Amino acid sequence: MATNKLNPKATDADWTHTKRERNQLYSVANITDCHMHLIGPQQKFPFSQGNQDKFSQWSATEYLQLAKPLGIERYVVTQTPFYGTDNSNLLYSLQQLGGSARGIAVVDSSIGEAQYQQLNAAGVVGANFYLMPGGELDWSCLAPTNERIQDLCWQTQLQFNGRELEQRLAQISSLQGTLVIDHVGKFQPSVSTADACFKALCKLLDSGRCYVKLSAPYESSDNQMPYLQQAGSLARFLIREYPDFLVWGSNWPHLGLNQRAHWPDTSAAMNCISDWGGDEQTQQKIFTTTPGQLFGFDRHLLKQPLNQSANPHREHCNDQPPSTS
Repeated sequence: MATNKLNPKATDADWTHTKRERNQLYSVANITDCHMHLIGPQQKFPFSQGNQDKFSQWSATEYLQLAKPLGIERYVVTQTPFYGTDNSNLLYSLQQLGGSARGIAVVDSSIGEAQYQQLNAAGVVGANFYLMPGGELDWSCLAPTNERIQDLCWQTQLQFNGRELEQRLAQISSLQGTLVIDHVGKFQPSVSTADACFKALCKLLDSGRCYVKLSAPYESSDNQMPYLQQAGSLARFLIREYPDFLVWGSNWPHLGLNQRAHWPDTSAAMNCISDWGGDEQTQQKIFTTTPGQLFGFDRHLLKQPLNQSANPHREHCNDQPPSTS
């Protein structure tokens, strides 16, 4: 039985809802996991220099054994930032999951046109900028890469310490297109809704082209699920004020947690949306409607020649946020 990493006394059983309560959530069709990872065989997909043996192998088969019983039918594979800009592992992952998957790649302005088009045709819909200490990208590459991906209608996914948001607000606001902020803003340590950094996140959401992933709240909380004293309180505010600009992700296989016993229970994590005030309509938006449009799941998967730049998986692009009505 798994325990909470930061509160070993809290087990999965403490947060397992009744069958009736679970069914209220699972009645939502086409639940989308908007942030998960797959790690292929290292001999086939080596990590970048200095990151050898960074993570264990985690396969599509293992993930689907978890996802399918929970009603998760669509998947956004986020390329981990420790392959450099080699996205072979991501392409393999998308092939394994088929048309039910989209991808977020790690790229920079040095990537050639043919590589961009290969990723685009495979179902990649965004670029992942992991800007935490130890990452392989830095803030200097953000603007030129963001500009480059606009022709592809890709979104810009950002993960960094939300404590930097106030000072980075102008820089982030100057970026083009659709922005996605990971992990409830990833404030480390957590902040209150009155904090200037959280208010900066709200200003980004006010633009109408920024979205927040309600994923990995445990990364910025030291209390047990549903983390109401820290990340959960921020999520509750966001659900109340910005329900049309939120999506959910499992963060499987929790690459920052070295021991599987420390992983949060995914079923309980999904029910956090209800714990944070999400009613049936809001759950439908967060789990299905918004990700369907944001990641292009609501369009048929099309084959596309590599010499075309329009992304077949995105209906909306640039400053036109998808409607969630």
